[in-house]
Amino acid sequence: MFRPNLFRSLILMSFALTFCSVSQAQHPGGHWQMPGIHAPQSQYQAPILDHYTGSKPALWDDQQPVERLFGEIAKRSWMRFEYLHWNVSRPGSVRVGAPLTDVTDPLIVFDNQNGTPAGEAVIPNLGNLGLDDTRGVRGTWGLDLANADFELQFFGTEQNSDSLSRTNLFAGRDTGAETIGTTAFPNVAIPLLSGGGVASADTANYLIFDDSFSTSIHTQMWGGEATFLSKPYVPNADTSWQWLGGIRYIAYEEEFRNRGVNSSGGLDTPVVTTFGGDTINNMYGPEVGARMAMKNRWFSLSATPRIAFALNDYSANTQSSPLGVAGTSYSESDIDFTPIVQVSFTGEIHITPNFSIFGGYDFMWIYRMTRPFDNIAYDSVAGEAGGFVPDLRQQVDLESFYTRGLSVGCVLRY
Repeated sequence: MFRPNLFRSLILMSFALTFCSVSQAQHPGGHWQMPGIHAPQSQYQAPILDHYTGSKPALWDDQQPVERLFGEIAKRSWMRFEYLHWNVSRPGSVRVGAPLTDVTDPLIVFDNQNGTPAGEAVIPNLGNLGLDDTRGVRGTWGLDLANADFELQFFGTEQNSDSLSRTNLFAGRDTGAETIGTTAFPNVAIPLLSGGGVASADTANYLIFDDSFSTSIHTQMWGGEATFLSKPYVPNADTSWQWLGGIRYIAYEEEFRNRGVNSSGGLDTPVVTTFGGDTINNMYGPEVGARMAMKNRWFSLSATPRIAFALNDYSANTQSSPLGVAGTSYSESDIDFTPIVQVSFTGEIHITPNFSIFGGYDFMWIYRMTRPFDNIAYDSVAGEAGGFVPDLRQQVDLESFYTRGLSVGCVLRY
């Protein structure tokens, strides 16, 4: 039985070897295929991709729709950078304290708190405080919309401040009369109402400081506007007129601080009085206006008057701690209507088609906004044991405000 099986096995092996030889001759290159399956052969070798270090698309491809959009925007854009040098509206000739009748010069005051004469005194006047030379920056981005223009502008000023102070008020006075003010060394007096009523200078209640007194103001302003300008009338001429419309926002923040010290001529423990307040005006609303321009290849001139019909969302705070007693604080917030008028005059000298030197002048007037030195009601009430008790409260007042000044900078075009 073994030999026939062995014989059949040898025949099968011989047939298999013959078949493999024929198949190898028909398909050169060493590629074996199963019987009945005939795939076309090619000499092309597919590339080997390294997914870690393989090729990446370009960061900017100007053939893609998004890149093409940004490219067109850049070609139609310009930017202006300015340094601002503005003057902010002064408090004006405003005396610190309540109004008086029958004011004399020199002012002779009586200390109703202690029942003693205080001699000559001066009432601080805020007219000597100035907020000139306020520095700031402004940036503008403009876009040519073919039949219109769009401008987006932001500006901000530094925190400007001014102060006045009197120190060593009793220095140089006669011994034994350190609390009595003289012409050369007067006391500082803050007049008060008497139960809400105006008093005469010789009978009024006063906060009297015979050691030192200081007052200060701190301000800061910022904002922005977005405007669309219409297609220029008389296009391609030396002069043009454009209507404008948009929205704007302005914030004005201010602090008012006062500190007075009474030490009975340097003989007693100093008694410190502090009072003041802070305000912030947030003004926003739509605006309309126009722009008149003259331009040629060497220079451009323009004037842009506009008015914003704004709401003033303001908040006011007043704090006081008279004669070293526990402090009091008052707060109030409200919304008021206030138009904002601004006129801007500009000029450009074209150095190259893509670069110009810029200069301008701005005047801005705000109809109604609140400032902290206008919001203090200087009052007093009769004390239970004689004398009086200072009662400094808040009484919000809204007044007009303006700022004006110059600007210099440059204009860059794509």
